[in-house]
Amino acid sequence: MPLDSIEDYDRLGAHLAEIDAPLAAFAAKHGYTVYPRLSGGRYPNRRITQEGLIFRSIHISMDDMPSGERYDHFFPDIPYTVWGGAWIDDHEKHIRWSCASVLIRSVPFILLTRTLQVHLDHFHGYLSGISEDYVRACARTSSLGTLPT
Repeated sequence: MPLDSIEDYDRLGAHLAEIDAPLAAFAAKHGYTVYPRLSGGRYPNRRITQEGLIFRSIHISMDDMPSGERYDHFFPDIPYTVWGGAWIDDHEKHIRWSCASVLIRSVPFILLTRTLQVHLDHFHGYLSGISEDYVRACARTSSLGTLPT
């Protein structure tokens, strides 16, 4: 199935409905905002973020094929990556400060559904320990684009 339309991507990502309720419950319990579908791009993904001085985010996304191409159909062992990271946005200086992140790759979706809570708890535990001093001490910066006026 080619990925030519939003509907094609919706069909490819329909299986993520299986993790939506537990992800939303976790987000509500720990003060994360659940971002709308497609906010992280059309390719299947889910994202939750704690917003404040320090942004803490957990992003679950379908991997690409080893060849670098995108999958165009679902199968239970389709691989996913779970990423967790934190950053500080300085809009006055147009700088994003970031620090070390945590990442697991190639988790088969069928395993992800069974271990989602374990991963969320682990990532949240790591992210919760990140302080402003730590983020700034890592000294990793990138440029923020200017906001439209």
